Amino acid sequence: MDNNKIDKFLEDNNMTYLFLLLANLEVERLNNLPFTIKSKLKDKITQIALEHVASNEVPDYVVEEDEESLTNTE
Repeated sequence: MDNNKIDKFLEDNNMTYLFLLLANLEVERLNNLPFTIKSKLKDKITQIALEHVASNEVPDYVVEEDEESLTNTE
């Protein structure tokens, strides 16, 4: 596959297509989290996914939950 064609497509579309693809993948990832973790999220999943992609920071909620449970048992 020619990378120049891909770059040209993304430049022509102002990266909107790529942004939406990444946001959709992040929504899927968040939807697959366990219910206990999803219930602690403060905003809607779509809003959180868009913020993660926009800021380029994708937290690992499962690891954070495990760390919290370990510190609470000590």
